[in-house]
Amino acid sequence: MRKKNIFYTFGVLLLLLLTGCREESFENGSESLPKNSQINAKTTSGIYESDYPYNLNVVYFIPSDVTARPEYQRRVSEFMLAAQEYYRQNMYNWGYGNRTFGLLKDIPTNRVKINVVYGSKPVASYRYTAGSDILAEVNAWFAAHPADKTSDHTIIFTATPSLSTEIPFYGLGRNCFVGDNEGNDYQYFNQNNAQGNQAKAYMGGFLHELGHGIGLPHDALPKSQQNLPGYGTSLMSWGNQTYGYSSTILTKSAAAILNNCQLFSTTAKPAGYFYNQNHDFQVALTDFKVENGQIKVWGNYTVGSPANTINIYFIPKGAYYHAVSGVATNTGNNSFYAGINISDLYFTDKDYELVVQAQFVDGGVAYEIYDISFKNGIPQPQLSLSRRLWAVSTSSQYPTFPASLAIDGDINTYWHSNYTAGSVQTSPIAGQPQNFPYFFDIDTNQVAPVSGVWFVQHQQLVRTAKSFAIWTRNNTTEGWKLRYASNLSNTTEKQYIPFDVTENARFIRIRFDNSYDGQPYVAIPEIGTFLN
Repeated sequence: MRKKNIFYTFGVLLLLLLTGCREESFENGSESLPKNSQINAKTTSGIYESDYPYNLNVVYFIPSDVTARPEYQRRVSEFMLAAQEYYRQNMYNWGYGNRTFGLLKDIPTNRVKINVVYGSKPVASYRYTAGSDILAEVNAWFAAHPADKTSDHTIIFTATPSLSTEIPFYGLGRNCFVGDNEGNDYQYFNQNNAQGNQAKAYMGGFLHELGHGIGLPHDALPKSQQNLPGYGTSLMSWGNQTYGYSSTILTKSAAAILNNCQLFSTTAKPAGYFYNQNHDFQVALTDFKVENGQIKVWGNYTVGSPANTINIYFIPKGAYYHAVSGVATNTGNNSFYAGINISDLYFTDKDYELVVQAQFVDGGVAYEIYDISFKNGIPQPQLSLSRRLWAVSTSSQYPTFPASLAIDGDINTYWHSNYTAGSVQTSPIAGQPQNFPYFFDIDTNQVAPVSGVWFVQHQQLVRTAKSFAIWTRNNTTEGWKLRYASNLSNTTEKQYIPFDVTENARFIRIRFDNSYDGQPYVAIPEIGTFLN
């Protein structure tokens, strides 16, 4: 049954992360398909066939001291075919066509193609952290059997002598690792007994790690959807625990990623097409508001190759399974809007990362990260802007405390002016002694709206800055425009310095005039900009 659309456009009370538009959003180069789309490609490999040109590589990895588990072909096939149907249903429900990931299978026997790889070491050598070791052996096997590799994505089942044997069980790049033992058997999935519970637990974890292997990050549905019919829990949050017991689905943003995944493509592309195009992605946020119980953000973007969706993630720091996600609303001319009810976030005692992620039609992704601070359960009106493109310089820096340490995201590292005896300052006051004033220059590498600058002082309150001034300009031919001049507070807390008005700026110059401890030096752990 097609899912009911509960997402609303701007201004409606239950404003969430996305609107009701389906394929019509971000259709510059979109490969979204209508519900009645037909698969027009076919692949054969011996007795196995598929309706898709790209198919998931299924590997059965057998450590040197383990035998293939009884009936593994049936068990692996049944789990894989159930997974294929699960992903198909979710893609259909979100409006991306009757599509799923490609999988080679023998139609008469209903068995999938399994590539058996014999490990060179005993199972004790393939513990949880040994995924890269297994992958190296699998890749070597495919190098010797190139015709058997049918896509860039691989799932690896490791044969284990018992359910408790420690093995890799996670996603790694475009690969994922799970286990196989006769104690995990899909034929018992619908039974309300110990075997059925074991099958459900395994299936939930298996589907979750498969999601990572085909490109899905952790994400969650908004809190208000947890108890809505047809919604429930996101598979890529803690859905690995709820699958088989309560409604467990993919989010719309997960479906948007899979829409461009190689395995979901219905047509063959030129060699090297997938994941290899220009993924340059630059975002300029134009407005940010916290009002009426909602967080709202607007922005413009440019891309290096066609992208058809902008995903939005509100990620509580240290709690990534609770990252509420959605698809931004296309407002035209490479611009977007996204908003969420604060009540739909899972925490209000944590700071958040706002991630704006472009989905490219070749399956690639790129993103920018912004910071939202919470205080006393309320999101603060200043959105810390991304520093990914920044280049910084200063008129004075000690060699082991360079300017770059002021934008590394760590309040325990810092830029420190040079205190080497006999040294002098550089541009813009070259030759001056190592004494105030000191200049700190920022090239953000994009002209975008800026509402102010924020600072974090030294956490031991030594060499803390006092008097300062800030100038901005859009290019190097303009003169500097004074935006603020005053004193910083002598505190370890983050300080927001607002400009009179929000204006476009690319270059920012900060002059530090003196320090609280009276010494002729300054040390600053973090400098950033914000939008409000």
